[in-house]
Amino acid sequence: MKKITIFLTALLALAWPASAAVDWESKGMQMAGEVVANPAAFLYDFQQDLEGTTPLPPGKTFSVQTGLFPTLIPLTNLNLSGKYRLHGEGRIAPGLPQLDLIGGYNDVYAARMVARNSDSLEDAKLYGYYIGAILSASVSPKIRTFWGYKRSALRAKFQFAPGEELELMNTKIGNIDTGFKDDFLMAGIETPKGVRKFWSIQLNYGVATQTFATKVSWYGPHFELGLNFYPEGVLVFHPVWNFHVDF
Repeated sequence: MKKITIFLTALLALAWPASAAVDWESKGMQMAGEVVANPAAFLYDFQQDLEGTTPLPPGKTFSVQTGLFPTLIPLTNLNLSGKYRLHGEGRIAPGLPQLDLIGGYNDVYAARMVARNSDSLEDAKLYGYYIGAILSASVSPKIRTFWGYKRSALRAKFQFAPGEELELMNTKIGNIDTGFKDDFLMAGIETPKGVRKFWSIQLNYGVATQTFATKVSWYGPHFELGLNFYPEGVLVFHPVWNFHVDF
């Protein structure tokens, strides 16, 4: 059981608020089985939490962003994302949408910390990136639609000490060296709710994995609060808190 705990800690599984009516031990074992079966897909859901996939506000040229929760606090996922407006809506030709380039990189430093302080885990690495582009166009003074593409990748490696392999449900799990890579199509709608304050909802579709994800978010001059929904994920709902600066 100790090895399972170490492994799940390395995978950054959150301890979500409990309810007395839930059998958390059984639920935890079920989740552990799902994570071991596909660790890269589980971890990629956390990477999506920090990805900036909404268009730049009108009049802004570039932006930098870092994910605060759950990626940095408490998961110690060091990350940085950026957006750059290649051209504004209607600037080059009437009706031409705004075009933003997006990208970012993250490294889960907590995984390395766990490995250094564990007798069972010799090495643990988690890192990933994404790149893409977003088109956005106004359909009315109060509504802007956006759509785009992103390519995301993640690498996960866990190396156990000899004889200290993880045992889960009477099955011994060896070293894990896996990754995740997919192309995503994105579409969404945005509406202003004040000076530099917006609501948006978007849908992402993974072409290779054929999976959907939804994000509802509110964002102002510096902070974004959102809720990500992963229907096929181990943790279906992810609250999101990101910090950004637009220039």
